[in-house]
Amino acid sequence: MRTIFLLYIGILLFILPGCQYFKSTHPQAGLPDEATTGMTDKSILNFAAAIDRNINDYKKQYSLIYQSGDLSVYAEKYSAHNDGLLYKTYTANGTISNTVKSYYFKNDSLILVKERIKLMNEEGSVFKDIRTYIRNNVTFKIDSRTASTADALRTLPYLLVQVADNKYPEENYPSDIKGINDAINGTDKFDMVFDNISTYPDALYIMLKSKKQLNYRSSILVKNKDTYIDSLLNFPSLFKDGKLKLKWKIEDNLTIYVPVADTITSASGLNK
Repeated sequence: MRTIFLLYIGILLFILPGCQYFKSTHPQAGLPDEATTGMTDKSILNFAAAIDRNINDYKKQYSLIYQSGDLSVYAEKYSAHNDGLLYKTYTANGTISNTVKSYYFKNDSLILVKERIKLMNEEGSVFKDIRTYIRNNVTFKIDSRTASTADALRTLPYLLVQVADNKYPEENYPSDIKGINDAINGTDKFDMVFDNISTYPDALYIMLKSKKQLNYRSSILVKNKDTYIDSLLNFPSLFKDGKLKLKWKIEDNLTIYVPVADTITSASGLNK
């Protein structure tokens, strides 16, 4: 099941040559102080729990919601002093599967990757948690648990995943992080330009497309029009294939346009 899901992510997200892990240059105040080399599975979990507890104190950046066919991806980054502490992706393949994948960093090192997966099949739902522990850029432990419901999953202990040929399979995590940053910054495959503005009886959407990957798209729901939206409606050809300067927010798994006046009065939590 994990292989199937990772294939789904690979179709849409982060396929590029390997690179080095990010280097942090500032201390992470309020988090346990321990050298990464000496960390154990327990100390890694404690460190990740500290990040989760303080998540509201960190700077949050987030992407558009990107679609490619039935696949959709949304990314978040939480930082202290502009250093990434936690990166998250939310990936769905229609009604077949969805997952939340979290990457925890300490200083310059990735130390933990957590996955929560829901997979639908003919027999019903399968829920799975996977935790991958990393030390000095090498995976030293993986554990997981599986159940038929989310409630049942939370009651189960994690079981050790056995190694194959004396090692765990290698993952290109630097590629994942590069892709998350691209998604948030709107670069590389996620460099989106204006395609059209669609009107429906009860909804208005700004439709964007990737400059490099034409099957990558994003839609932004417009709840309240302003002069900028009027210009898109009246003169769409002037904006065609151009980069739009706009703000958005994420609510209920939707990307929602923030009118210009709102960005002036309250920029808190807005992206781009």
